[in-house]
Amino acid sequence: MEKEPPKDGFFRILYLLGNFPGKMILINVVFLLSCLPIVTIPAAHSAMSAFVGKMYRDGFDFSLDNYKREFSGRLWKQLPLGLFSAAIIFYGYYLMSLAGNFKNVGDTTTHGLLLGCGGVFFCVGLLLNVWISVLSATLELKNHDILKNAAILFLIEWKRSAGILITSVIFLFLTFTFLPYSLILLLLIEAVLYWLICYELIDPVIQERIVKPYEDLRKGECP
Repeated sequence: MEKEPPKDGFFRILYLLGNFPGKMILINVVFLLSCLPIVTIPAAHSAMSAFVGKMYRDGFDFSLDNYKREFSGRLWKQLPLGLFSAAIIFYGYYLMSLAGNFKNVGDTTTHGLLLGCGGVFFCVGLLLNVWISVLSATLELKNHDILKNAAILFLIEWKRSAGILITSVIFLFLTFTFLPYSLILLLLIEAVLYWLICYELIDPVIQERIVKPYEDLRKGECP
């Protein structure tokens, strides 16, 4: 009797990577290419979230044409949301860079304050970007509703957000520590693996807090 594949969790991710390596590598490369120029990054993130979501739920039946359609359909819609989260990330980076000037003149108090504030803004922008991308790929909502839900969920589901943040730090650390060798993994599998993990962390929250209550409400309205 054939063993049923895992439906969720870490072993689900391993199952997908082990059974669909060619498709994963292909989409990883296409994702990196679709991030050029940088204004297309928000749409690429959302399209990647849609891809990994379909693969995570069904394990198949999501082709390159599907990715292209998701990408082109979200290109302009995702841009304002992407610019918003990118502005927060950039402001955090700016504050952390500015902190270095005060360290050079011996002002450790201002240095620590700016460094801490910059780190908070950077992390908030990064988390909002991930929540926004997965929400946009999963739900057909207007941008202000996507942003509102992302802001609420990333706060109240702080354990999930912490998991995303830890995952992001690990990926960034490994990528920059092992340059240039890590570029091989970045090209082949790193991006799709990162978004698979983020999707696995976020999708249960979306299903429990948004999709299920909405479906229950619709059932209650039906005679």
